Amino acid sequence: MSEQIIFKSQSLPDWLFYLESQHTKEIDLGLERVLTVADNAKVRDLQAKKVVLVAGTNGKGTTIRFIEQYLLALGKTVGVYSSPHMFEYNERVRINGESASDQDLIDAFSFIEHHRQGTGLSYFEFGTLAGFKLLQSKQLDYVLVEVGLGGRLDATNILNHDVSVITSIGLDHIDWLGDTIEKIGFEKAGIFNQGKPAIVGEPAKIDSIIEQGKVHQVSEFIQFGQDYLFEQKSDKWNFSYGDICFNDLPNILIPKQNISTSLVTLIKLDIQLEQTLIEQTLMQLSLPGRMQIVSMQPLTMVDVAHNAHAVNYLRSMLLNDSKLKSVSSVCAVIAMMKDKDIKETLQLMTDVVDEWYVGDLEGNGRAASKEYIAETLSSLGQTNVTVLPTIKQAWQSACANQNKDSLLLGFGSFYTVADILNQVEN
Repeated sequence: MSEQIIFKSQSLPDWLFYLESQHTKEIDLGLERVLTVADNAKVRDLQAKKVVLVAGTNGKGTTIRFIEQYLLALGKTVGVYSSPHMFEYNERVRINGESASDQDLIDAFSFIEHHRQGTGLSYFEFGTLAGFKLLQSKQLDYVLVEVGLGGRLDATNILNHDVSVITSIGLDHIDWLGDTIEKIGFEKAGIFNQGKPAIVGEPAKIDSIIEQGKVHQVSEFIQFGQDYLFEQKSDKWNFSYGDICFNDLPNILIPKQNISTSLVTLIKLDIQLEQTLIEQTLMQLSLPGRMQIVSMQPLTMVDVAHNAHAVNYLRSMLLNDSKLKSVSSVCAVIAMMKDKDIKETLQLMTDVVDEWYVGDLEGNGRAASKEYIAETLSSLGQTNVTVLPTIKQAWQSACANQNKDSLLLGFGSFYTVADILNQVEN
C-alpha cells in the first residue's frame, strides 16, 4: 500500500501497516534516529506534573498499573505508555484508564510523520514518539512510561523524567542486552537520571546497576530488600520503607515485590499513602493476562510468563497460594517464542504440571513450533503431552477434558494468552 493511499484513508490499520513498512528491522536499538525526530517534534517534554520511566525484565506492567490506579483514585489525571498490546494497538496508550481512540492515534501518527522529515524509524520508535505526542497533548498530572527493551538505548529513554524504576532483572533478550545479569543490569540502569531518584525493585545487588547510580549521579538509590521490603504473613502482608509501614495488606496473586516498588514510587512522587486506599486498589487491581483468573469453577487462569524469571514466580504461586495449590491437578496449555530459553523455562514447571496441551500460534513467525515444544517436554521426561494444530484448539481440548477440581493454566507469551482470551470471550 502506498503512502498516498495511507494518507487518503487515514484509518488506524492503514497507519500501522505503514509503520511496519518504514523500517526493515523489528528491533534496532539506538537513540540517534529517535532523538532527531523527537527534537524536531518537541516531544521529549511531556508537559506533565511528573513523569516516571519503568524498566525491568518482568513486572513493569503490574507496577505501572498499581501506580496508575492509585493516582486515579485520588482524582489525578494519568497517562500510560506501554507495550506490547494484548488485543488492540490502542491499549499502548491509556488516558485516565481508557485506551486511546483511533482518531487520537491517527492524529499523533500524522504529526510524527510530518516532523520526521525522512528520518527512518522502526515500528516501535514511530509508535513511541506518537504516543508521547498524544500524552503531551492531554496535559496530564502524571505520565507512566514502560521501557520497551533494555533501557539505555530504548526509544523511551529520550524523555525528561522525574523518577526511574527498575522492577526486576533476569536473563531475557540476551541477543540484544547481553548474556549476563551484569550486562543486562547495565542496560536497564541506563534510564537513571541525574539528580532524580532511582528505585530498584530487584533484590539482588547487581554491581553494574549500583555503579550506574553513581555515574548518573542519582539523588537517591533505593533498593528492594535493603531500603524497602515486604513481609509475608499467613494470609496478609506488611510493607515497610524507613518509618513508613503498612500492615495486614490483602494477599493478591500479583508479586508483592512489584506492589512494594509501586508504593515507594508513589512516595517519591510526593503522594501521601493511605491504608484504606492501598487496600482498595489492591482488591481491584487487574491487568489482562497477568495472573488473571478466567473462571473460578472450574479454576482457570492465564499468565503472560514467557521467560524463566517470570515462570519461576508462576511456579511459586502454584505451590504456595492457598487457592492454587488446593487443586487436584494442573493442566497447562503452552506456546512460546523461539528466541526464549524454552527448555530452561519449561523445566521449572515439570514438577507442578500434570498434563500438557501444545499448539501452534497461527501466523506468528517468531513462535516456536508445536513439534519443538513437544520434543522439549519429552526430553524433560514429560509423557502426558497432547499436540493439537493450533493453540486455540489446544485450549478447546483442554477445556473439554478439565476436571471440576483441577486448574487449567494458559501461559508462555503475550500472543498465547491473547489467543486464549479471545477463545474465552468468543
